[in-house]
Amino acid sequence: MAAVTDTVEFEQHRLQVRPQPLRLRSGSKRQGIIFASPPSPEPSIQSSDPCSEKAELELRPVDRGLGAWKFLFAAFMIEGFMFDYYSTHAPLAGNTNLSTIGTFGTCFYFLGAPIATYLIRRYRRWHRQTIWTGFFISIVGLGAAGWAEDFVSLLATQGFTFGVGILVMAYPIFNMMNEWFVERRGLALGVICASTGITGLFIPFVLNFLLHKYGPANTLRLSALALLLLCGPCLPLLKPRLPTSHNDTVPAADYSFLKMPLFYCFSLAQLLQGLGFYLPTIYLPSYAISMGLSGTMGALLLVIASFAQVLGQMAFGCVSDMRVKRLWIDGRVPVHILLFVSTFISGISIFALWGPARSQGMLIAFATVYGMSAGGFAVLWARM
Repeated sequence: MAAVTDTVEFEQHRLQVRPQPLRLRSGSKRQGIIFASPPSPEPSIQSSDPCSEKAELELRPVDRGLGAWKFLFAAFMIEGFMFDYYSTHAPLAGNTNLSTIGTFGTCFYFLGAPIATYLIRRYRRWHRQTIWTGFFISIVGLGAAGWAEDFVSLLATQGFTFGVGILVMAYPIFNMMNEWFVERRGLALGVICASTGITGLFIPFVLNFLLHKYGPANTLRLSALALLLLCGPCLPLLKPRLPTSHNDTVPAADYSFLKMPLFYCFSLAQLLQGLGFYLPTIYLPSYAISMGLSGTMGALLLVIASFAQVLGQMAFGCVSDMRVKRLWIDGRVPVHILLFVSTFISGISIFALWGPARSQGMLIAFATVYGMSAGGFAVLWARM
């Protein structure tokens, strides 16, 4: 029995993993022999969700790949046709109070940003469901507006319901964009923002045609159907890049930026720029008519400004992603320089081109310069 016990103990001792000796290089401060444990296998990203069928997940690449470009295409379509609806649709009747509907709906998109940002950060695994819910809320609100018989009903459907749907749908998309694009985030945001300028090239003319041929009620119903057919198929393409699970932990919110003076400088700059950004495009058609130009020319000026905005947003987005190591320490163009270029050129164009404009050519020049310079400001939000 003793022999058997000794044999077992010997086999157990022989099967133990011996540490492998490693010698330090002669140039090291310490020389000699150290022992290291056997190399551990390469860690893999595992899903903490017990219901997941796959034990290992491989993250898709950022700034490239089919998944990133499919997401960007879907965001481009939704931003162009859904988020820009209020800035492109024509008045539905002669009631002057109808202009309040667009303002009432748009306020949800901006004033609800703090609450929406917190919720999408807290419940990240529900991003896709949130987008689908917001999409159908907005479609129902816009379609129901076609049966509204008074101003209050129109405000509740096209203003409140459609605006809330846009709020619910918008911010999860922007949060996903930050997952898919890092180094080329400026370009991605430029493409998404430029979509509103592209749709602005033809949507006003389409809506004006529908209003004259089918009337306001049918135009609203057809608009809801068109958004459903154009943007609905794009929703499955909006997928997060990072895996989610029911056990996701939310890190504590960091409010240290409230102590930074630069935060208040950027906030004030965005507030002042937002107050004046839409005024030239709102009054440019009526200003052209007051000069004796036709209404068609006024609409054409908006088309020119929209096309120039597309070029400007794409250009500012690309420049914000560029790395020029010989000029700046981190290689990127400082964001405050790009902000100054955008606001300075757009401001000068108002005083130098729009103010003294007495001809059609001056208005075209103003629409081009202002659209390219002022439109690029929103693209720089990703760098602030």
